[in-house]
Amino acid sequence: MIEITGLKKTFGALEVLKGIDLKLKKGHVLAIIGPSGSGKTTLLRCMNLLEFPSEGTLRIGSSQLQFTAGFKPQHRDIIALRRKTGMVFQSYNLFPHRTVLGNVMEGQIIAQKKPKEAARQKALELLHKVGLTDKAEAYPHQLSGGQQQRVGIARAMAVDPELLLFDEPTSALDPELVGEVLKVIRELAEEGRTMVIVTHEMKFASEVADWVIFMDNGQIVEEGPPDKVFNRPEQARTRSFLARSTGQTVS
Repeated sequence: MIEITGLKKTFGALEVLKGIDLKLKKGHVLAIIGPSGSGKTTLLRCMNLLEFPSEGTLRIGSSQLQFTAGFKPQHRDIIALRRKTGMVFQSYNLFPHRTVLGNVMEGQIIAQKKPKEAARQKALELLHKVGLTDKAEAYPHQLSGGQQQRVGIARAMAVDPELLLFDEPTSALDPELVGEVLKVIRELAEEGRTMVIVTHEMKFASEVADWVIFMDNGQIVEEGPPDKVFNRPEQARTRSFLARSTGQTVS
């Protein structure tokens, strides 16, 4: 489903990703954890080409792109790969001038050229799924942060992506709103959605992920099933990070 080989990303002289290799099967959930500045979000943004990798190979489903220094893939190939993904941002990124319903319809009409009525029906189904049918005609500023993030999830799903990407989906939320967003993500995982989640919610990651990678300094330091990474990490750097993040000593 997803295969990344030798992925690097530089910003000038700064090497943010230093050769990332990973695979994710269809229907599985990958959680990416690590300290701030470790390259987690950059890796996520490279997966849907919000950032272009400097080197490496990226494959999602049947679409594959090779990146080398000084070479940029053709526009049609970029669009083909990008349409396989749906992105949920930590800062919501909703269109403030559109209603909740309009936000979820937008991508269907613009990117998929779907008729408005069909887009509307799909949007209403997704708003029901995330528990926001009664907010269809509201505007983003009239919603809580948790509600806005659930709209963001519905919008990401509206274009039927093969891969859902979540960039710290609860980091901007008040603590009492975190649960409602994690509940929706958990339900998507139970449905067999293929997802990559950058998160600082360690307990949630341990429960929902099929595979976990711990990143530091632009590299994958450790990876494996949640039980191994969280309970029996091999690397001292992983153990120290988890000890600070959870307040528990990890063996």
